Amino acid sequence: MYTTEPVANTLAPSPQEDQLAEDYASILGTLSRIDEAVREGAWQGVRDELDQLISAAEDMWSTLTDPDPSADDADADHRRFPVTADAATVRRLVTTYAEPYSLGRLLYPSNGATPPELRDRPAPEDPALHDPRPEAWT
Repeated sequence: MYTTEPVANTLAPSPQEDQLAEDYASILGTLSRIDEAVREGAWQGVRDELDQLISAAEDMWSTLTDPDPSADDADADHRRFPVTADAATVRRLVTTYAEPYSLGRLLYPSNGATPPELRDRPAPEDPALHDPRPEAWT
C-alpha cells in the first residue's frame, strides 16, 4: 500500500479514495514502462508490460465493483460499488503516488505544491521502481 501516515494525516482519504489512487498510479506506472520499452524497441518488454496493464486495469475495475461474495458471478459485470470518492482527494493522492513515473509526472505535475510530508514519503512498493527494465528486456 502506498499510503503513509503523513499522507493519511494530511488528506484523510477514505479507503476507496486511497485504493482508486493506488490503482490509477499503478496503471500510469505500467504505461510509463510501456513507453520506455517502445522507445528502446524492447518489444518483448512491451508485450510483458501489456500483461501488467491488463492486470492493473482489472485491479481498478475490482475497486469499482461490488465486493459481495454471495452475488451470482453471472451478474458481476452489472454490479457497481457505490463510488463516493472525492475526485479532488483522489487527484492529490495520484499526484503523490504517480510521481516516480514519467507519465505520472507529466499528467499530474506537483509544481512544487506538494507538501514536504507528501514529497518525502517512502517510495511505493513497486519492484519496477528499483530496476526500471526487467531482465527480459535486456
